[in-house]
Amino acid sequence: MSTSPSAITMSPRSEPNKLPAAVEICGLLALIVISALVFVLRLMTPEQAAVLTLLLMLFLVALAWQRFYHGRHPCFLFLCALTVLQGGRFIAYCVGADPYPLRAGSSISNYGFDLSRPEAGIVLLTLALSALCVYAPCRWNYRRVAPPDTAKVRQYLPYLYLLFYGSLPINILKNYNYYQYAQEHGGYIAFWVNHGDFAATVPLWVRLVSLITLPAFLGIFVFESGKKRIYLATACYFASSLLVLLMGSRMGAFGLILTLWYASGIRSGKKSRAARVLALGLGLFLAGGIFQALREDSDTVFSYAVEPFTFVRLAGNSLDVNEVVIKYRDIFSPYTASYLWNELQFGFSPHDVQHYFRGRELGHDVTVLLNPYALAQGYGTAGSYIAEEYMIAGTAGVVVISLLIGLALHMLHRLSGNAVGLFLILMVLPEFINMPRGDLLDWLSVLARGILLVAVLGVGWNFYRVLAWLRRSNEGYPMSFPVGAP
Repeated sequence: MSTSPSAITMSPRSEPNKLPAAVEICGLLALIVISALVFVLRLMTPEQAAVLTLLLMLFLVALAWQRFYHGRHPCFLFLCALTVLQGGRFIAYCVGADPYPLRAGSSISNYGFDLSRPEAGIVLLTLALSALCVYAPCRWNYRRVAPPDTAKVRQYLPYLYLLFYGSLPINILKNYNYYQYAQEHGGYIAFWVNHGDFAATVPLWVRLVSLITLPAFLGIFVFESGKKRIYLATACYFASSLLVLLMGSRMGAFGLILTLWYASGIRSGKKSRAARVLALGLGLFLAGGIFQALREDSDTVFSYAVEPFTFVRLAGNSLDVNEVVIKYRDIFSPYTASYLWNELQFGFSPHDVQHYFRGRELGHDVTVLLNPYALAQGYGTAGSYIAEEYMIAGTAGVVVISLLIGLALHMLHRLSGNAVGLFLILMVLPEFINMPRGDLLDWLSVLARGILLVAVLGVGWNFYRVLAWLRRSNEGYPMSFPVGAP
């Protein structure tokens, strides 16, 4: 991957002019305040307000693309995901695919309900404020990062290649067993209902070894300089994950694809072309519809083929969680601490339906309230970080916690200028991208699991160096003990 001269010669220590950023952020905030006043004065219907909220989100996506060197920032990916996963029903409304964009529960129940006008206003206000508050810290603190220097970390490549290609067959075996079990027990729904039975289809050592494949691949993707070797490793990894995609589980793979796009841009230091990004987005959109259809019945498959915005409407079902929590906050707020505590464990334990109990996961509790039979059958509303923010401290919680998320995204961007930092970021960034339909603290759980895996790989690296030293000594090379080895 080549590095642009402009990325090398820039001065990362120079302080950018923050006046344009201040004017931009204040102008967007004023727009939200004026729109809220117009809504309160009943000069705008809830549906019109939903369209205006969608336009604001799309405008923030466009700004993130323009201000962050053609989207070379985690904030851009986050806002894109937020627009689709929380505003999908608004998009469907604009094209006539959903006549009731603010009707709660219609995705999993035949008896959805409409919110009152004040409640609908709060739903839209929290969505707009969260988008702006995530964007604001990134815009205010933005400085381009130079492409990371990988010269010092290339020494790890032989070890990473050994781990990756050695664990790849094991990963394929695990995914094949999962796919075969899914085919025999109802497809992806069975995976979501009882992940424990899926895990039991393969020995424990297979599951442990397969955990090595992803971090080894990410290390190769970041540290390797040869394009052909990167392409080969990428093709092998996604080929090994194809059976999981065919089973219907797609969010992890899609989040990883977007993360790799971000990493390749940081490494190259070049601006991305809008046509390529649109092609990537369209490809993920079509693939999402296909994999959604694979886990649904034939009627739904046909509707996805002739009405692609049906998939967009379904993608925005996490809005249900916002609506229900805002309407029935008193029901969920007593379990706030329980929700957050369990999210810190989801990276190490399955959170499927079989292990459900009230207070374990917000999305499951919302599904049970809307349709208690849907959860047992494997259907649900997913989650929503905005709903959790509102549950914690109302609109103020949405503002404060969204600002913290924006600061976290800014820190991820700054760490991208270091090769090891970029490697660690790739392990956790998919959870940030999935946050609009996920949980507030899932990324912390995944980060803890990633650090544990890296620590294990570090121990293995020391053994690898000792073995390499012994091999060299047996071949007659000078016996200089490797620095840092035990």
